[in-house]
Amino acid sequence: MHVTGLKRAVSVISMVDNIAVTILSNEPVPASSLLTERLELAEMSAADVDALIVGARCELWADDFPQGVDEDAALQYFQAGLLGPRAGIFGARLIRERGGLVIGTIGFLGPPVAGAVEVTYNIVPSRQNLGFATEALIALSRFALNQPDVDCVTAYTDEANEASVSLLLTAGFMPVEFSGPALAFVLHSKEQLPDAED
Repeated sequence: MHVTGLKRAVSVISMVDNIAVTILSNEPVPASSLLTERLELAEMSAADVDALIVGARCELWADDFPQGVDEDAALQYFQAGLLGPRAGIFGARLIRERGGLVIGTIGFLGPPVAGAVEVTYNIVPSRQNLGFATEALIALSRFALNQPDVDCVTAYTDEANEASVSLLLTAGFMPVEFSGPALAFVLHSKEQLPDAED
């Protein structure tokens, strides 16, 4: 896995729930990508989040991207203020085929709390069952567990979502008891990951 870094400043104006929104940053926003064999997990910029919220189409997006879950996640990130420097390395990322189209999203629902980060993910239907979600989840989980303030990665999914349950198990996550309506999974160490490497 490789990490690359870029810097850019962001200024976006758009409409959210019929309210004009301006996202300004006087400071460069760090942007880093995680690279896998077939994918780039690119940090989502404020402009990316804005495009998802307002339903804009970007040229390098797969025909079936975004899905509703991607748009909902972008709005949650915006409302929580998890953009740019505040999100740091624990923000949302676009899943892009290396040299190609954006095919999904993956990221953390904020910085670590008591050593745990929660991961969320989505791959468009046209790219499902090709191993992209597994590849992205393993790379992001490995990245998280390499951070000094992260002890575990958690994920939640509906019991009826058999594909997500299978993905989490394949990526080395273990089911844990949880009192809510969702199923809970946890990854405590890189050794749980398939083909674990540093």
